[in-house]
Amino acid sequence: MIVLTGSEMQAADRQAIDGLGIPSLELMERAGEGVARIAERLAGEDDTPIIIVCGKGNNGGDGFVAGRLLAGSGRAVEVWLAADPDELSGDAGTNWIRLHEEGPELPGEITLLPIGAGSVNAGALADRWREGSVVIDALFGTGITGAPREPGASLIAAMNLTGLPIVAVDIPSGVDADSGATEGEAILAEVTVTMAFPKQGLLLHPGREHAGLIEVVDIGIPPEATVDRELQREVLDHQWALLRLPARPADSHKGAYGRIVAIAGSREMMGAARLVCASAARVGAGLVRHAAPESLLSIAHSGRAEIMVIPLPDNGAGRFVPEGLATLRGTRDWADVIAIGPGIGTAEDTARFFAGVLEEGGGGLPLVIDADGLNLLAVDPELRTRWEGPVVLTPHPGEAARLLDSTTADIIGDRVSAAVELGLRYDAVTVLKGAPTIVAAPDRRIALCPLGNPGMASGGSGDVLTGVIAGFIGQGLSSWTAAALGVYLHSLAADLAALDLGMWSLLAGDILDYLPAAFGHLEAFPELDILAEGVWL
Repeated sequence: MIVLTGSEMQAADRQAIDGLGIPSLELMERAGEGVARIAERLAGEDDTPIIIVCGKGNNGGDGFVAGRLLAGSGRAVEVWLAADPDELSGDAGTNWIRLHEEGPELPGEITLLPIGAGSVNAGALADRWREGSVVIDALFGTGITGAPREPGASLIAAMNLTGLPIVAVDIPSGVDADSGATEGEAILAEVTVTMAFPKQGLLLHPGREHAGLIEVVDIGIPPEATVDRELQREVLDHQWALLRLPARPADSHKGAYGRIVAIAGSREMMGAARLVCASAARVGAGLVRHAAPESLLSIAHSGRAEIMVIPLPDNGAGRFVPEGLATLRGTRDWADVIAIGPGIGTAEDTARFFAGVLEEGGGGLPLVIDADGLNLLAVDPELRTRWEGPVVLTPHPGEAARLLDSTTADIIGDRVSAAVELGLRYDAVTVLKGAPTIVAAPDRRIALCPLGNPGMASGGSGDVLTGVIAGFIGQGLSSWTAAALGVYLHSLAADLAALDLGMWSLLAGDILDYLPAAFGHLEAFPELDILAEGVWL
């Protein structure tokens, strides 16, 4: 599903109206219908008034339409206008007039109340609005940036103080539509009804926490109207993932599902290797081989009989050394993909071994680099140019900062730009892990994952993801598709695990164990739309 910034949405509106000839009043009518439907669903059998707080722009116009339609269905409605009616123009002005003219003829009671442009008492308004059932935030739209000015800030505070479920129109007032930033008061919505396409700020923190459930309403703007886009953004959803699961023909065999080599682990961090290998196998890879320091073979995969081992010389040090390159070289023609980095450490011998792997070029083989592999690459970025095949990088913000010679704070402050820059600089599909995880390609495509939970902030979670991505590449998916599908399935498994175990107790091994449940969830609900149905696990 396409994701837009505020300015891109405005451009899509103009293209739909001016270029495709879709009447703007028709777009606003459909937007108001979507808002009314969700508000009515939240109100249920409660017959107290639905409170609609409107600004003077198109968001307010959507609120006027929702008020008229709710009254038409017999609901009591209070429409509060935070502007002088004389300031209303265009479609918003037209729908304000329609609300006045048609209101008396509708079965539901409509009360039109002015707020004006002066100061307001947030506490008094909240007391008044608590007499309602639902609040609709139609105050500000996607074009507002920075901290809300008065009376907007107090109106937002008043809506939040009611304790009632809030339906935000397009984006919660006070949330930046591009960055998700909140510089002052911001609505805490139960549901955000966003028009045509999700807005990027709804998927980035802190905006994500303010959005609540996200309902995408089709108002009639087709994807071809979104022509003026700097980045090709999409949000990963259920149908996208389901359609990209690798096929499993009835007459297939293990050789058809990929041969994965994982170069991972050291004396101190053999668990990382176990997680990578087991995860690759768990997502359907046919054969998985662990290239391991030979002195660690006795502890490499106790209890996981499915994993084969490639013992590499290590001089008894329990870490990779350049002498292992010759043995590994003979395995390259066997493999369909190599994963390298988890738990290998950054000792001098290991750094020389890592450089040797990349300098040999790979012969076009896909490569997934994670963890210590990323830290070693950051020391010598030129190594990326030696590897001839496609590369997937899977950094967390700290690793991303080292790769870009930046700071972790800067990476977190603009995650989208950081992911894009990594993809461009390293000519690699980049998985920037975090909230949310962002997948970026060298051609400036990005995908945002709406799933995941804080329980994933646990050692080894990234190792599981590396194995999942390598496993999907081994089954024939492109690096981009494997990375995006891997991120989605990994996050879904973590969310399913958190439902059963709680976020506080979640371990990386639990994510691995719940991968089968994630596959089952995808296949059990083929028509599910994560966004449209508001299914946030």
